[in-house]
Amino acid sequence: MVTMNAICRGCDLLLPVNDLGLCDDCYARLERDLIRMRDWEYSADAFGVPDAQLETLRDRVIRDYGAAYELLEQPHEFKPKNKRSKSRATQRKREIAAQAIREYSTDDVLQAAHDFIQAQTESWVNFSRVSQHLYERFYHLKPKRLGAPGKKYKSLLKFIADYPDRFQLRSEPDQRGVYWIRLSDG
Repeated sequence: MVTMNAICRGCDLLLPVNDLGLCDDCYARLERDLIRMRDWEYSADAFGVPDAQLETLRDRVIRDYGAAYELLEQPHEFKPKNKRSKSRATQRKREIAAQAIREYSTDDVLQAAHDFIQAQTESWVNFSRVSQHLYERFYHLKPKRLGAPGKKYKSLLKFIADYPDRFQLRSEPDQRGVYWIRLSDG
């Protein structure tokens, strides 16, 4: 049913439009798109067509006008997100893991801590920096696996503290949980 001249929602031209706001050409495109999408309940052309002949109607529309949608947007197929994220942080973690030492001993970890502290300009180094360096350098570093046989450390701090001949630790009196480390004298 044509109501009046107005701007068509499909082609943006000033033409006689129906109650949906579409000109005759755009309405025909909409009908074809609905049939292509198998939205039979919304299509006036498919109304009253027996269910057995609906696929035949769709095939005829595709044969006569093509499979591409003319008016409606292609239904979006949501693709799963790539499991390997492309964020910079994730890439850095992968780079660290690729370069990490996979076979290491207690002496290797102690020597790496010693070398890191020695390379710093300050004598006292924040223990969290040493810890981060060790966790990045050694693949899946677990303090429970370090130290003398039969000894299981719950943290890297307790492991390092068990070697007072090599390292000195101190904590901030007013800030609990902040630890500093330096090489032992001698």
